[in-house]
Amino acid sequence: MKLLHTSDWHVGKTIRNKNRADEHEAALAEIAEIADANEVDVVVVAGDLFDTASPTPESERIVYRALLDLAETGAAVAVIAGNHDNPRRLAAVAPLLDLGKVQLVTQPLAPADGSVRVLEGRSGQEVAIAMLPFVSKRGIVRADELMDNAAYQNAQLYSERMRILIGTLADALPDDLPSVLTTHAFVLGGQAGGGERPAHLVDEYAIASQAFPATVGYVALGHLHRPQRIHGATAIYYSGSPLQIDFGEEAERKQVNVVELAVGTPAKVTEVPLTAGRPLVTLSGSLAELASQLETTDDRAWIRARVDEPVRAGLADEVRELLGERVVDVFIERPESTPRRRRTRQTSRTPQEAFRAFLDDRDIADDRLSDLFDDLYEQVSEATD
Repeated sequence: MKLLHTSDWHVGKTIRNKNRADEHEAALAEIAEIADANEVDVVVVAGDLFDTASPTPESERIVYRALLDLAETGAAVAVIAGNHDNPRRLAAVAPLLDLGKVQLVTQPLAPADGSVRVLEGRSGQEVAIAMLPFVSKRGIVRADELMDNAAYQNAQLYSERMRILIGTLADALPDDLPSVLTTHAFVLGGQAGGGERPAHLVDEYAIASQAFPATVGYVALGHLHRPQRIHGATAIYYSGSPLQIDFGEEAERKQVNVVELAVGTPAKVTEVPLTAGRPLVTLSGSLAELASQLETTDDRAWIRARVDEPVRAGLADEVRELLGERVVDVFIERPESTPRRRRTRQTSRTPQEAFRAFLDDRDIADDRLSDLFDDLYEQVSEATD
């Protein structure tokens, strides 16, 4: 049977208040096309459908439409909640999604309560899947332990109890069917992409890859935005996010995993690239150099500009005018070779001289500011007189 693994959609994520809804719609439509073209039996979405626990109606429309589009390809769809999702909000729509062949698990459950399911794909082939959503520390380490233990002790407790949870789910998977385990977690050895929530990437939320037994055919992970394989006893993969979420991910190629599974044989994983999202690009240099780089930059790219020019009033506006609406960040670089000079207290200086020294101290070469200061100072002096 065939499985498509995706995760970390983060629908609703903006980039410096630039709406990316059209990108999310295009990327999720592309994933549905890949699922259809490859005739996959099951689609696994390993958490973080939304970027926030309180998504907008637009974000909800995009996510729920995308899940139904995946189901309409003929595949069964299995979804777990991530650390950015609101479990209760997702649980409220779970019965409706279930009508559309979308299976949703929002909180840790015992196997008999629905965390282990047998799904039938388009070919009639069945697959057993264990589903473990994101587990917060307060959900698995007791309050008295959080208060009384050292941090490393609680980290060990979290890792050990996650290992027990994973082992319990894996043991409940039948031996005569292809098997999958999906969870939204930080596995030791994984490399962050750059747009993740840092608080959930520390050792206190880490689990070891040894927690995943060899009896599971494929482990579909969510949480890290960089697609990667984790070394372990079986095939353990992060599929990564479908879009470059932040500029920390600008060098990453985005993808989904198409996995071929059979009982008793290693999983065959094919990485299928995604192209619908707009790339994130950093341009650096003087205005002339930025203009030159712009000529060879993807027309769709979101741009971060690092400007190496003498500081002057309106410089950031000049950059935005040069690069257009695609620029989302402008940083004025202070030359490392000209560190801030040590201030000396000179009461004999006039206010005009002091202001010029202030500008010089910050490498601001803009006579307009000095002239404006002179005019304002003269007006204040006349009003005072």
